Amino acid sequence: MRSGLYGAGAFFLSGGSAAAAQPDLPFGLLTLCLATLPETRPEQVWTAWSLSPVIVLPLALIAVLYGRGLRVLPDDERPSLTQRALFTAGIACLAVALVSPLCRMAATLAWAHMVQHVLLVAGAPLLLAMSHPGRVLLAALPNRLRMRIEDLRTDGPASQPCAYLLASFVLYGANIWFWHVPALYQGALLDAGLHVLMVAVLLAVSLLFWHVILETYRKPGPGSGLAAALLFFTFLHTAVLGLLLALSPQVWYPLMALRSAAWGLLPIDDQRLAGLIMWIPMGGVYFATALVIMGRLITGSSRAPEAASAGTK
Repeated sequence: MRSGLYGAGAFFLSGGSAAAAQPDLPFGLLTLCLATLPETRPEQVWTAWSLSPVIVLPLALIAVLYGRGLRVLPDDERPSLTQRALFTAGIACLAVALVSPLCRMAATLAWAHMVQHVLLVAGAPLLLAMSHPGRVLLAALPNRLRMRIEDLRTDGPASQPCAYLLASFVLYGANIWFWHVPALYQGALLDAGLHVLMVAVLLAVSLLFWHVILETYRKPGPGSGLAAALLFFTFLHTAVLGLLLALSPQVWYPLMALRSAAWGLLPIDDQRLAGLIMWIPMGGVYFATALVIMGRLITGSSRAPEAASAGTK
């Protein structure tokens, strides 16, 4: 782990300009994915599944708690089949990002790293937030612990929607840009502890962001228009970052360039593909969600005069 930190520090101090000066990727680069080889080649990738307890146990625990909560809750309080499917899809997204061979590939190719980030910030968190699993997970906990957690709960976004929206928007945007700073991006690839921290922070902040957005959507009010606007601004600033990656004449992450040749990709093409993935598929999630919220606002406002006129008759 120390060697990883020293490598990240050396990259930061050097300005990230000398790819040739980087040592061969150490085993520590892939510790999170339980790698047995310091690199992932196309012929090896389908056997490169990560069964690290650091990842597998939390995912399994959440799934077990959700299943127990379903059994404990009365029939009339259980989530719908759609919500259960959304929760399952969210956990599946996390498994693809962190357990499947994508985890190994994300330490080798910039575009695979970007796919992993998309799943962690715009895929799994959105699906989990749409499933609204809080009540089910709470029901699975021991009574004393559940009561303590419920005592700590507040009205959340419903009490001050605009403040929660703005705070989560700033945190979410800063989080995405922060982890694409070359020194941090490469440091997380060299050091397993920093990599785990990156994944945890990306996921936690993203869950907060989508929870606030969807809570505002579920309870239309003054924050709904702001939620749509902030999603649109999120689409814009992530598109800017994606375009910077795609159009840059220089490789931002020399460490990744050491492995892309095995996949028949030039380092700059690997980076361009990563930028396009951020710009279009990831940006499409924000844009589509903003359109859904705006559509609800428009249809809601058009029905209000009709309801008012019907009430006067």
